[in-house]
Amino acid sequence: MNKQAGFTLLELVIALAIFALLGLASWGLFDAVVRVQQGTSNVERQLRNLQRAVGVIERDLLHITEHPVALDNARLQLQRGNWRNPLDHPRSERQTVTYSLDNGTLWRESRGEGLLIVQRQKLLDDVRDLRWRVYDAALGWRSDWPAGQVATAPMAVELQVSSGRFEGVRRVLLLPGALP
Repeated sequence: MNKQAGFTLLELVIALAIFALLGLASWGLFDAVVRVQQGTSNVERQLRNLQRAVGVIERDLLHITEHPVALDNARLQLQRGNWRNPLDHPRSERQTVTYSLDNGTLWRESRGEGLLIVQRQKLLDDVRDLRWRVYDAALGWRSDWPAGQVATAPMAVELQVSSGRFEGVRRVLLLPGALP
């Protein structure tokens, strides 16, 4: 009888092959999980940026004054009140705010009443399409709203934007005068 004291070379090669296959399968699974996580975080970042931009627009429209809105060529201009003044500078609480699309970037430009300095804030990158409309009870939805020529203020503002992975996101924002 022949007693074996160890493993044969064939048994070692088979064991190494099995471990190599398990390692490759584990690496493939790990790589797939990392790619899915990166894709998910990218979509989450784009959604967060879009939500932040719409939130800024919504806050501005919430504080809109009685002065008319001007809308032309995908450019919205309005006047808002309640401009924060944490340093208590002697200035007005009113701001003229303009939203415009420039080379795929949505910009918010604001200028305080009586001030010459214009603050420019980048709201959203990778914007492929941006459309504004305003709603008036008598005229319906309009893509243009000339400042000073219309006696009544619009009741709502509609924003349609395509940015990043999101196509045709539509948001209708009621203006304070629209509520009973």
